[in-house]
Amino acid sequence: MTDNHCIRLLADILDKLDNLPSGPFWFRDILEKKYVFPISLPVGDDQEIDITPEINRMLALFSKAVMDVFFESHKSEFTDSEWNQMVKRAFGPALVNRHEENRPEEDAAAILTAVRKTVEDWTREIQPREYAFGCHLSKIPDLEPLSIGTVRFEPRRAWLERMHGSGCASDIMRSRINRVWEGEHLRKRSASDDSLRESAILRTVGESHFVCSIGVGPMGAEAGPQKALVAARLATTTLALAWARPSSALKFITLTYDRQPHGRDYVVSSTGGRFGWRSSMSYLRGGDRSLGAEDWDSLRSNMGKLFDSAGEAVRYVTHGPNEVSRPEMTKALFQALLWFHEGCREVVDSMAIVKFCSSMEALACGKKSRGILALMKARLRIRDEDKLRKDLKRLYETGRSQTVHGTNYRLGHDWSDSRSLSEEMARSCLISCLHWAAEHQQANDPRLLSQSKK
Repeated sequence: MTDNHCIRLLADILDKLDNLPSGPFWFRDILEKKYVFPISLPVGDDQEIDITPEINRMLALFSKAVMDVFFESHKSEFTDSEWNQMVKRAFGPALVNRHEENRPEEDAAAILTAVRKTVEDWTREIQPREYAFGCHLSKIPDLEPLSIGTVRFEPRRAWLERMHGSGCASDIMRSRINRVWEGEHLRKRSASDDSLRESAILRTVGESHFVCSIGVGPMGAEAGPQKALVAARLATTTLALAWARPSSALKFITLTYDRQPHGRDYVVSSTGGRFGWRSSMSYLRGGDRSLGAEDWDSLRSNMGKLFDSAGEAVRYVTHGPNEVSRPEMTKALFQALLWFHEGCREVVDSMAIVKFCSSMEALACGKKSRGILALMKARLRIRDEDKLRKDLKRLYETGRSQTVHGTNYRLGHDWSDSRSLSEEMARSCLISCLHWAAEHQQANDPRLLSQSKK
């Protein structure tokens, strides 16, 4: 695809704009139920024109072409919808300088140049950001912060002091928030920017005694928080690897963002007029358990290598593949951690097996059960290889492949034991591969993870 493709798309769009039906065409289209509201295109100076759904779809194709041709390196920094809106905002004002006597082909190149320059200017103005979420890790206020890549876990008071030092929290705000955290009930403040920031912090941190903050590179307003959440989930999953059952550990390490309370109600009836019900409040993946000072020190000292490798995967998410030294290895670790996280949080046992197997397969470079076996033989100490082969065959072929392809006739059976086994295997593979990657900093080929120890 070249810039000529963008110009041809633009010429077609201009031709459609030049031949818009007269009058409020959108009103007729609404009556014919083509769409609900007219679609507007801003053209600058608070002015806008109405366009048809066809033109709107053509503009979406044009924005994608602009990304593919001129902004390939920015693909991970924006969602499709926000990129489309940004290109449309740049396109509208560029129409103003058109010469009415020109043909669409003559104006298309000039408009493309204007759109490209405007979008380049906007992308350069985007600044790195830091996102923060409440997180239950401990109630000890003086623990040292812990970092995994661009993700930082720290006591909420330390985080608040940092916000104060950077100018994001005023003296009054800092004082009031600390008093609320001490249990005081404060008088409501008058509405102001400062009071809104104060309320946002109190809502975000909530009852949590820790804050998980994530530094993200220059990204769009939609993509930024999405990347921050993925990075935070990778980091909490890395912490959970310290436990024999990471899925249980994630019940209390999980961000408060992912653990909102909800009602759980159901009724049950049977013949003879028997009727019952149950109602309760639950926290998604809920429960609170605090890490002690010794646990915290142990995490920091014993999992340093895991944090280093996982930190690369986190940075891969928050800053893009161009900002890591070995993108191919890091991509494999990122995908394995992400699948493992999803497996831990999965409610349905059979689906969790699919995800844990996918985590191992990401480390094995997609070489299915045979690749996973080679990976485990290379990285783990195998006591009974025959048993391992049988277990892996059962988990991968029946638990994973048949479920994915819709041929698992035992899908309704109890898979809890198999789920536990798949989680144990995936955890062992992840830990060993993260360690190996940390000890071999120059290795960029994930196939090396399956290379024999000899």
